[in-house]
Amino acid sequence: MGIVFYLSSIPNLRVSQSNFWDEILRSGAHFILYGIGYFLFFRAINFSKENLPAGKAGKNFLLPLFLTFLYGFFDEIHQSFVPTRSFQIQDLIVDFSGAFLAKIILEEKK
Repeated sequence: MGIVFYLSSIPNLRVSQSNFWDEILRSGAHFILYGIGYFLFFRAINFSKENLPAGKAGKNFLLPLFLTFLYGFFDEIHQSFVPTRSFQIQDLIVDFSGAFLAKIILEEKK
């Protein structure tokens, strides 16, 4: 998640000269990185539960989702202090969507 913080602190960050492709590529990066972030939070929270006896090991899927959302929220606040960057609710929605898809995938694997 450090790469997210680093990239969000760069003023005038553009991936493409075209506004259309810049928006598509940056939204895709948000979606993928926050999906990975959810997975990392999930593994950190549920790691010790893997060794519990059957019936005692309940995976926590909501706490990692909340933490990922919270990280995205604070990252957007951080961006509001960077010149030429701003808090964008659509980025927060894309972040949450990536995390939510990761949650669905992990729940299906359960």
